[in-house]
Amino acid sequence: MLYGQNSGYGMGLINMVSSIIPTFGRIFVVFDPDDTTSENYQRMQELMKPDPQGKTRFFTSLESAYAAVESNNNDVILLDGHSAHEIDAMITVSKSRVHFVGMDGGGRLCQQGARIKMGVTGVATDLAPVLVTGTRNTFRNLKVENASSTDESLYGFIENGEGTYIENCHFLKTAGLDDAGWANFWMAGDSLTMKNCTLGQSNVGSAVAHYGILIDAKTGGGSSAVKENMLENIYINMSVLTAAAATACFIKVADGAAMNFNNVIKDLNAYNFVQASTGTIMTDAVLGAACTGGYLQLIRPTFMGCTGVGSATGQGIYISQSTAPDANGGLGTELTDS
Repeated sequence: MLYGQNSGYGMGLINMVSSIIPTFGRIFVVFDPDDTTSENYQRMQELMKPDPQGKTRFFTSLESAYAAVESNNNDVILLDGHSAHEIDAMITVSKSRVHFVGMDGGGRLCQQGARIKMGVTGVATDLAPVLVTGTRNTFRNLKVENASSTDESLYGFIENGEGTYIENCHFLKTAGLDDAGWANFWMAGDSLTMKNCTLGQSNVGSAVAHYGILIDAKTGGGSSAVKENMLENIYINMSVLTAAAATACFIKVADGAAMNFNNVIKDLNAYNFVQASTGTIMTDAVLGAACTGGYLQLIRPTFMGCTGVGSATGQGIYISQSTAPDANGGLGTELTDS
């Protein structure tokens, strides 16, 4: 019974998963079909046998594992951290309370072993590898890469759900970087909690308008406006080429209706790598619009590789940068270059 779920190694695995995701849901495992000779593949195939009702627990594609989970059951999908999990189309996570966990040891800010990768699909509706529209879903220890050059496939990850939790993930777009308006992360939802994540990479530059984070409302999800989102210890990694100096930025607030209420990013670490001869210093770190319904609150941000921090006042974007103890605390002020 070494590989049974009630004793030995099997019980240890179940207890480990429960300590990471304390839920009552079932556990599903995903391995890449190219890894059949690995010891982990064979062991998990033996351990995660169909349950007494015939429900499959071991899968060789993320799409089939997601199809098997039940909405609102707090089911857990474990993704092996060896080979990339290739997907043929965007996965829309419309189910609620589903938890995706990469099994690579955890704690990484980038280059997570458990990778979800979408290549060229040629389909205009495949906007990103993952679009979240459900409620209280979880993503941990995952690298999600959009390697599609399809013109409409502009985003590394789209968060348009309610109460989503994201930790130790790396979201990025690596192809189609000549299509204006692309972003590594589109934040569109309600009450996101996001910690210790990296957005983008700096080894390939882009000469068009592009963003680390795009803040913009999106229909068909958890909210009609971006609201009550709380982010902490976020890294934005970019390389802006000369033609995009004034239009690229770390954070882009799309328009005046994009935000409602408070949206907070604490300890933002944003870097623009200026490549020799082709790179440039960005004009502004954050570009916004005259927001009337909500604020973006930046607490202790760091911006590297830009001339200014913000283009204008009246955009609902505020900064608090306290560098020393102060009896009055870190007072916020509008983000502007003037």
